[in-house]
Amino acid sequence: MRTLLAIAALPLVFLVTPANSAVKTKAPDLKEVVVTATPLRGSPLETAQPAIVLAGDELERSIAKSLGETLEQQLGITGTYFGPIASRPVIRGLSNQRVQILEDSIASLDVSALSEDHGVTVDPLVARSIEVIKGPGTLLYGNAAVGGVVNVLTNRIPESRLQKPFDGALELRGDTVSEQRSGALRLDGQVGDFALHADGFRRDSDNIDIPGRALSDRLVTELEASGEEVPANPDGVVYGSDGKTEGWSVGGSYLIGERGYLGASATRYDANYGTPGPESQPDGSSVRIDMEQRRYDLSGGLEKPFTGISAIRVRTGHSDYTHTEFEPDGAAGTTFTQDGNEFRVAFDHAPLASWRGTFGVQYSAVDFRAEGEEAFIPPSTTDNLGLFLFEERPIGAVNLQVGVRYENQSIDPDPEVALPNYDDSSWNGSAGAVWEFSPEYTAAINYSYAQRHPSATELYANGAHVALARFEIGDPSLTKESTNTVDLALRKYAGDVQFLVSAFYSQYGDFIYAQPTGGFAGDEEPFPIVRYVAQDAQFYGAEAEVSFPLLDEDVNSLRLRLLTDYVRGKLMDGGGNLPLLPPWRVGVGLDYTRGGWQAGLDVFRYDRQSKVATNELPTDGYTMIGANVGYRLPTPGGSLLLFLQGSNLANEEARRSASPVKDYAPLPGVNLLAGAKIEF
Repeated sequence: MRTLLAIAALPLVFLVTPANSAVKTKAPDLKEVVVTATPLRGSPLETAQPAIVLAGDELERSIAKSLGETLEQQLGITGTYFGPIASRPVIRGLSNQRVQILEDSIASLDVSALSEDHGVTVDPLVARSIEVIKGPGTLLYGNAAVGGVVNVLTNRIPESRLQKPFDGALELRGDTVSEQRSGALRLDGQVGDFALHADGFRRDSDNIDIPGRALSDRLVTELEASGEEVPANPDGVVYGSDGKTEGWSVGGSYLIGERGYLGASATRYDANYGTPGPESQPDGSSVRIDMEQRRYDLSGGLEKPFTGISAIRVRTGHSDYTHTEFEPDGAAGTTFTQDGNEFRVAFDHAPLASWRGTFGVQYSAVDFRAEGEEAFIPPSTTDNLGLFLFEERPIGAVNLQVGVRYENQSIDPDPEVALPNYDDSSWNGSAGAVWEFSPEYTAAINYSYAQRHPSATELYANGAHVALARFEIGDPSLTKESTNTVDLALRKYAGDVQFLVSAFYSQYGDFIYAQPTGGFAGDEEPFPIVRYVAQDAQFYGAEAEVSFPLLDEDVNSLRLRLLTDYVRGKLMDGGGNLPLLPPWRVGVGLDYTRGGWQAGLDVFRYDRQSKVATNELPTDGYTMIGANVGYRLPTPGGSLLLFLQGSNLANEEARRSASPVKDYAPLPGVNLLAGAKIEF
């Protein structure tokens, strides 16, 4: 029935057009876009390192149940997909410990990097925009950003005055594939020199519907051939993919004229969701995660505080985080608690001999504990101190950019476990140039050298990780890994035709990854053993995107977008493939506008992934078809947006190669999502 409804909705795409739900038909002026996660807050065109900003209508159309799914169709990005709620961004094949998630330019301070089944504590429903830095972001954000940075901007601490005394937004959404019901409310106000903010959201969803059976044919064949028991294999549904998330935040700032601000916020996030996998049962029982975070932030900024300094920015955050993993029988298996603190201050100095730049310090302290019969990581405290400097200088049409960071990290495991401490320092550096060789074109080259310290998991893990169905063993003798990365890009950002072509290459020394040993361990239920090891590796790939008008009239506008991306990751010296890498992908999109109407149609083709690691099964290729339609109606003081979106309209079985549970949980089947957003 849902398939028929989706097919019936397709003609709407050609009759009407979605209001503010797709890529804008009139390409935005990227010079006006500011990336706050870059050292000097420039536009994506002014930085030698590739950057993406997702905002406005495009963000509205992309919002999903998790950060990874929201960004999944952006160039060079996909998601880990441990079910729809636990999906972390994968940037050019890298994720978890190598991709730093930020909330308003400071760490999310959760444990989502620890494992793919742990959700990120920033819900896309509250995002005002999302910034992505592709490639090493270690210069500003430390060794956990060696693969990239995702910065979710929420305006929970206002930094500037409103255009009017009060504004806000209310959004409601619902879908058919999981019976999702979600809503979000945002309120912003101005009282004299005080700016105030409040937001809240709630999302409930059931198990997702799928076009076939949950287990892949390859997995069933492999289990039957080895004589192992085949887990429950439901038809048309993925058990353990349901969940509920909710949260709220209040904040405010004192505005110092037009020069700066000083503010604070308090945030609460709660989630309870299942994790699909071999433990999921038809009676609804599965490994479940109950998560909560209480977060408190302070932020301030001031222009020209004293001679020689053009601006100062300070940010600090504290997080109390807890989550418990429950077994299918309802018993508490492992409880993770983490108290995290981070402090950052940056000074932008006045121009000096034609150079302008920023320098600062970052400090973080994390007290982590895992308790319970299946706690596979010992308690530990991690302290990190970083000092950074970034400078740029224009020379004619070329803008030179250089930076350096020193960082020290120490990890002290609980004395009762008798494990060695880790204490080491690292250096990170970058050098790049952006050449505006014509008014419409830029070329960029960037070289980065980055070092990443091993995490507590990679050093000290020793036990069964039930959600991932494996027995993890760390290595306390691991040392920091290093990488040399080169990025090349050609960009055209003005005129009717706009495009981006880029290529990258990264060579890692002592790349740390979980290597299957072929053995099994565990008391009640044996799991495959994986051991954290270090080996030289390389990543390389390319990305390209072009958009141009097919129709550009006063009333009607139709724009075509084409894109493709590819990444390859493998061990050096014939060591084989690295696991969970995305395949080659191509996409095409059409976006049409007529007054307040907009409509969009997009088709993405994902190639099969046969270049897999040891004991990893390949995935078949698949095609995802999506469409959207909407209408924006002006209202007194704001607007009302009504939208309808369809995804996987061909109801195709699709298994994402970057997902650890790809053989247990395919992507959702055909889905219709309807919503309304009123801004006032």
